[in-house]
Amino acid sequence: MDNYAFNSSKKNFLKKPPDEQYFKFKILVENELGLDWSKEKKYLLHGRLNARLFELGINYDQYYDLLINDQETKEKELFYNFVTTNKTEFFREPSIFLWIRDNILPPLREQIVSGKKKKIRFWSAGCSSGEEAYSLSFETHAMAGMLSHEKEPYRILATDINTQAIVSAYKGIYPQELVKNLPQSVLNKFFVPVASNDRRSKLFVIKDFIKNLIQFRVLNFLDDHYPIATQFDIILCRNVLYYFKEEVRKSVFEKLLGYLNPGGYLILSGTETGYRTKAAEKIRPNIFRKTN
Repeated sequence: MDNYAFNSSKKNFLKKPPDEQYFKFKILVENELGLDWSKEKKYLLHGRLNARLFELGINYDQYYDLLINDQETKEKELFYNFVTTNKTEFFREPSIFLWIRDNILPPLREQIVSGKKKKIRFWSAGCSSGEEAYSLSFETHAMAGMLSHEKEPYRILATDINTQAIVSAYKGIYPQELVKNLPQSVLNKFFVPVASNDRRSKLFVIKDFIKNLIQFRVLNFLDDHYPIATQFDIILCRNVLYYFKEEVRKSVFEKLLGYLNPGGYLILSGTETGYRTKAAEKIRPNIFRKTN
């Protein structure tokens, strides 16, 4: 067996793939996920596939063939999970959530009160393990509480390509380490603490009344058409476009704008700037409001 990929004499050890092997995976990732993979990403491929290839007892070439011919198994789905990044946290970039609370939610609330709008719709595009979607729900809950005549004044769609992340988000179970910076009032209102296997810490479970307002789905931004029939008032797509090739960034950016209601907002990360479009007004370097 190719010693670049598998060495049975050393448990769970694989050498980094040669450039020609890495290049095949690079093309696969770029074509199917749109991710921008430079040569420096070889370390990521090696690190994340190491245990899986050892488990299967195959080398890089054999694993590539398995992915290409994968018709009935879910190996390609696992591969997508291995190569996508899921770094997030509750209320990441707090200033963005404050801006939503102060500038977007009040006029949306007035539209519901006046009867011009029945429901506010949000999309967390690239939701990872759910922290962004839940944070958005926490921020909106106070406004929703003022609308006692509406049972569910808002709904959130949350999507990601990573199936493992979507399952985690749907469960809404977080270790104490991930919620330690949340105010106690937020923990009391939106979480239920439960025992964990580690006696030194707890798990915190999102309460059902919040979970029930969020739909988690798997979605690949590279698909020609997204299976979404809804138009949204706010779309958050933060720290996602950064990972794409430039032409994919522009394409996904324009697609997302197409899913906004007139006057709706597309919000990127504070570091994702420089985008231009005729379909929306740039409110801030990373915030766009769709024109009528």
